[in-house]
Amino acid sequence: MLDLETLRIVQASVGALTFVLVYFGTYRSTRAAYARWWSLVVVFSTVSSTLYLLDTGEGVAVADALGNALAVLSGGMAWAAARSLRGLTVSALQLAVVPAVIAVATLLSPRSDAVVAGTGFLVAGMAVQFGLAGRQLWILRSEQEGAETGDPRAGIRAALSSVALAASVLAGFYTIRTVAYVALGPESKAYTVWAGPDATTVVVMLAMVTVTYSVTEISRFEVAEAWRRRAERDDLTGLLTRDPFLRQGAAALAGTPGAPTSVMLADFDRFKELNDTFGHAEGDAALVAFAAACREVLGPEALACRWGGEEFAAVLEGVDAEAAVAVAGELARLMAVHAADAPAGTTVSFGLAVAAPGEALVDVLERADEALYLAKAAGRDRAVVHGEEPASS
Repeated sequence: MLDLETLRIVQASVGALTFVLVYFGTYRSTRAAYARWWSLVVVFSTVSSTLYLLDTGEGVAVADALGNALAVLSGGMAWAAARSLRGLTVSALQLAVVPAVIAVATLLSPRSDAVVAGTGFLVAGMAVQFGLAGRQLWILRSEQEGAETGDPRAGIRAALSSVALAASVLAGFYTIRTVAYVALGPESKAYTVWAGPDATTVVVMLAMVTVTYSVTEISRFEVAEAWRRRAERDDLTGLLTRDPFLRQGAAALAGTPGAPTSVMLADFDRFKELNDTFGHAEGDAALVAFAAACREVLGPEALACRWGGEEFAAVLEGVDAEAAVAVAGELARLMAVHAADAPAGTTVSFGLAVAAPGEALVDVLERADEALYLAKAAGRDRAVVHGEEPASS
C-alpha cells in the first residue's frame, strides 16, 4: 500500500491535471461561475495537500495552519460553487471566517509525529462546508423535478445528482472522521485505517474525478440558466416580465388552496403628463423607484412584474384584503422615498382582488383591473378592493 506522502503527491498531481481540465477546458469557454469556483477548489485543495508534506523544520506549525485553512477554504468554495448554480452569491467574509478560525485553532493546538495539529477542527469544518454544498445541490436538483422531457433543465438532473452525491459523501465521511477522532482518538487503529489521512486522500481524489466528469455539463447549464433568468426580467425595473409572472403566479395560486391570496395591479397616475412635461428620464426614474419599493416591501423573490408601460402586477401570497390595502399604502410611501426627486404629484393607484378558491389567475387579474378603474375614477392615488366601495379622499 502506498504511504501517506506518496498518496499526497498523487493527489497533488491529480489536482493539477483536474485544474487544467476545469479551468482551460471549461471555464475559459463558458466563463461560468461554477467552473471558476471549482478551479479554485482544486487549487486550494492541492496546495493544502502539498503543505502537509512540509512536516519538518521550524515552519511546520505555520504549514499545518495554512494547510488546514486552505483545505476548509476549498470546502467553502465548493459551497460557493453550488450556490452560484442557484444565482446566489457568497461574500469574501463568509468564505474567510471558518478558515481563519481553523488556522488560529491549529496554531494553538499541540502537534505530534502521528497527528497534524488542529485535525479535529479541520475535519469538523470540512463536514460543515461540504454539508452546506450538498444541501444547495440537492435543493437545485429538486427544483428541476418539474422540468418536462426536452427541457434543457431536465437533462441536467443526472449530473447534479452525481455532484450532490459526491458532496454528501464527503460531508458524511468528514462527519464520521470527526466522531471517530473524538470518540476513538487520532492514534487508534480503527480511526487510522478507516478515517485517517490515507483514506481521506483517496476519498478526496475520487470526489475530484466525479466532479470533473460533470463540471462541463453543469457549467453550460449555469450559463443557460443565467440567460433564462435574464430573459424573464424587465431590463429597466428588474422585475419579472408578463409571461413568467403569469406562469409563476398561477402556480402560486394552485399551491396555496385555502390560504388568502391577493392580486394587485398598480398604475401610475397621469404618467403621460409626467413624461411629456419632465421627459422620459423622469418617467423611467419613477418606474425604477416603484420597483425598488416592491423589492423592499415584498422581498427580492416576490411575484411582482412590470405588467406593461407604467403598470405593475403582483401576487401577494397569504395576504387578505385588509393586509393588501396596507401593502399598497406601504408601496406608495416607499415609492415616494425612492423617488424623492420626482416631480410633485407623482402618485400611483391600486386595484386589489382576493382570489376565490380555485379561481384562475387571469380572472383575479381581471377583477383587480376593475378595481383599478374604480380607483382612477374615484380620484386616483388610492387603493380599491374589488367588491368594496372606494374610500373618499
